Amino acid sequence: MTLPHTTAADPGAALAFLVSAGATEAMTEQPRRWLDAPPPRTEAAAPAMATPAPRATAPAAPAAEHPARACADIPALLALLGRFPDARTRPPLLFHGALEARVWVLIDRPDADPTHRDTIDRMLAAIDLDWNRAALVSRLPWPTPGDGEPTASSLARFTPVVERLAELAPPAHVLALGQAAAELAGSQARLGSSRGRWFDWRAAQLMPSIHPRAMGGNKELKRQAFEHLKLFRAAIA
Repeated sequence: MTLPHTTAADPGAALAFLVSAGATEAMTEQPRRWLDAPPPRTEAAAPAMATPAPRATAPAAPAAEHPARACADIPALLALLGRFPDARTRPPLLFHGALEARVWVLIDRPDADPTHRDTIDRMLAAIDLDWNRAALVSRLPWPTPGDGEPTASSLARFTPVVERLAELAPPAHVLALGQAAAELAGSQARLGSSRGRWFDWRAAQLMPSIHPRAMGGNKELKRQAFEHLKLFRAAIA
């Protein structure tokens, strides 16, 4: 193709002619075979992305220690319970009787029905014990709403209190009345088949038995409870 005569002063006219003629590529230093297929197009490699460094995370804060752990003596433990809202309407029952005897009768909670407590008194009298030679200890310091079964969360809330009491006044033998009381020695101790057997709990020996509220008028359960009492009395003699 012959370009019309142009001068250096008129490059725009030459460019306009080439565009109107359909030219799409500028000339290069090497000749090109225009009828050949164009070479495959390669994508430019994307720059490698640096792997972000793992974000540093702050170590998890340790769980707050239960305030019972810091109680230096039993009066401090009782003072702690006195700060709970329930103490405004009813004094807490953590223990009653002689802790120094190192014999515990462990219950899950104080009973709204006073006849259950009377039955426990008579159970001890049947094996020649009273609260001058044993202590009644409760996992929960107050009765439950509606006298219902204690929840796992409420038991967990006060378990450190009972554990601290056991550190300040260690028992040697524990008679646990009812499943929730026996469970202090582990889930196995909660089973009905564990009644009358001994379990290790801290430095003490714990025997699960039957709470009076579970006996009702069942003579067989009462007979079993009495057998447990005799085994317990023989161990502490």
